Formats: sequence, structure tokens, C-alpha cells
Amino acid sequence: MTYKLALLSGEVDNFRMEVEISSDATFLELNNLIINKLDYSPNEITSFFMCDDQWERYQEITLIEMETRPDEDSYTMENTRLEEFLVDEGDKMFYVFDTLNDRGLFMSLREVKYEDCPEARCTKLVGKAPKQIDMEEFLNIDTTPKRSKGGDIIDDEDFYGSEEFDQDELDMGGFSEVDMSEIDL
Repeated sequence: MTYKLALLSGEVDNFRMEVEISSDATFLELNNLIINKLDYSPNEITSFFMCDDQWERYQEITLIEMETRPDEDSYTMENTRLEEFLVDEGDKMFYVFDTLNDRGLFMSLREVKYEDCPEARCTKLVGKAPKQIDMEEFLNIDTTPKRSKGGDIIDDEDFYGSEEFDQDELDMGGFSEVDMSEIDL
């Protein structure tokens, strides 16, 4: 069988990706297709989460073996086939491509075709995918203080704020609570 999956971003409105992949392919094959097509780093830790209809995560499929409690089942991408978790059209997953910031793509099984899929492929790509943060670049950020020609540390008050505290800045009167149930992903 062939699975047709749709991927959407909660960060980038005009991004949409569709892939076709064999139901007996592994999650690792799907992971590799995504990172290759979106030009994400293969060196980052990624995960798939199975989700219920409200996008609540209930089962993780990890890139590498993780320590879990003895009463929990553990699944790795390399050893888990898509058909073990994806059964019905509408089944949902969340693909985490930025573990540190819990950023990812929403995925849905759009169609099940009763024909073989010779190879995993991207059938549609619209817009730009959210950018993956390069952890090496992130960890090598220069945090040394800036100095003037005289050697004094430059205090960038505009960036860091001043030492003065204004209670009125914390006034939340203009904000109202957002009902998350009204947001449709």
C-alpha cells in the first residue's frame, strides 16, 4: 500500500508538503525523505509523535534509542514501520525537527492507495519550510562583551533595557485570554 501524507507548519502559513511512501517503509525512511527535501541537517535529533484528533501527543518514535521506563514501550525510527501506527486516513503525527525548541511539522495521513509505492517521494512542495536552527552555529554564538576603543564595555541599553523598572509596563489590561479550542490547525 501507499500512504499519501500532508505536512503543514504552524509557523509558516504558506508551507505545504505532500509525500507518498510505502506503508511498510520505516519511520527512518520518512525522516530521511523530509530532511533531504527540506534541506534539514541529518545531524539533528528528530522524533515523530503519534497524535490524537486534538493533536495531543501519545507515542514517540525516536531517531535513537532512548532510556524509557520498563513499563513503557520504546520505538525507534529504524525499527518501526509506518503501518504499525498509521492505519486510517486522518491519522495524525507531529514531526519534531528542532528538539531544543519543540518545533515541528503537523502531519496527516490523507490517503491510502492500494498499490505499491516503488520509492518514497515528495509529490508537492509549496512555500518555504520553517528554518531549522543549526545547533553548531547556535552554540558558537560570540557572547564576549563589546568594548569601546578605550577598552570599556559597551552597555547596549536599547537591547538589554535599562535598570529602571516601570510597573506600568506589566499592565496586562489590554490582553484577553485566547481560547485554544477555537484555533484550527
